[in-house]
Amino acid sequence: MRKLLYIALIALFFLQGAAGSTLLTVTTLLFLIFTLFLQKKAQPKFYAYLLIAFVIYLFYLSIGFFNDHPNAHIDIKFQLFSFVFYFWLINNRFKIDQLKLLLAINWTVLIIYLLLYVDFIPNFWNEKTFGQQGRVLGPAITPMVYILFYYLYHHKKFDRTLGIALMGSMIYLLMTSNFMNFSIVLILSILTVVNLKQLLRPVYVIGILILGILLGLYINSPFVPEMIASKLEYVFKPWEYGTVKTRIADLQQALDNENFGVFKKLFGEGYGASSNIYRENKLSPSLSRTFSFQEIDNGFYYLYHRGGWTLVALFFATHLYLLSRIRGIKGKIGFFAIVLITNLLSIHYFNYLFYLFLPFWILHKREELGN
Repeated sequence: MRKLLYIALIALFFLQGAAGSTLLTVTTLLFLIFTLFLQKKAQPKFYAYLLIAFVIYLFYLSIGFFNDHPNAHIDIKFQLFSFVFYFWLINNRFKIDQLKLLLAINWTVLIIYLLLYVDFIPNFWNEKTFGQQGRVLGPAITPMVYILFYYLYHHKKFDRTLGIALMGSMIYLLMTSNFMNFSIVLILSILTVVNLKQLLRPVYVIGILILGILLGLYINSPFVPEMIASKLEYVFKPWEYGTVKTRIADLQQALDNENFGVFKKLFGEGYGASSNIYRENKLSPSLSRTFSFQEIDNGFYYLYHRGGWTLVALFFATHLYLLSRIRGIKGKIGFFAIVLITNLLSIHYFNYLFYLFLPFWILHKREELGN
């Protein structure tokens, strides 16, 4: 049964974002729920906090039904998938080595991107394989984020397994040229390696200053590969990066188009909402058009649009609680970086099921896990 669970979980990861994957995702989640009843003394628990979260969700969902959003199922399915998957997580008693699972997914992501690059397999995640400036488009590239946080949260030291996995992830992160995930992986990697207390010693302060000067000289030298140089210039000015500028413009337009009264400012338009954004193509005006999104790439606006300031406040309150449960400053910084950067630049935090591993690890003691 455990081998089937590994296969199902890996499949579930790659179904995220795949075209026409809803039925397969539902089938996989139902299989996971079915396995709960194959356990000895199967008695699924309905934890109070999950029931409260679901009741709160139903309130905002009812607002969405009242507003009668078109194609509401596109948005709503992600929340329902999340509740089902998290219910399985907290009730699973089969011994699943979660780190082994995430490492397997990490290497599978790399293999898939290499196969996509040489056009050996069809692209199930995008209509085309190559995007702007040759970036490769494919499945989610988040496994290294989960692996690194696992190490930080469980106070595991940087080891050979992590080092090799990190090198593998760098290949597909560079292939996708994804600023958001590359930034998060870089921050978490530094946290796993660096001893923050030792950094305060004079010898380390001087060493870091020298390293910083040498790095600065190298960045401004003609020896830096063009692909890397084009990204490095945005390290200290991330708001000037192309995709970041697009996200800022989309957010500004969404706020400008907003016509919320007092009720909507407090409680939003409910789940099932979507956003329409007009994008102007200055090089070819005929290609300018209005795009319809499940939501613009901003997790905080995602919350505000669906639940107003009350849902945003609940999000911050619950995440401050999660932050308080993490032992160790490095784990806290890592969690803060993941939540902040991911939600500033995407809505993946609410659509990608495996982000639920983070609150699961934080809220449940290790002896309660499957391994």
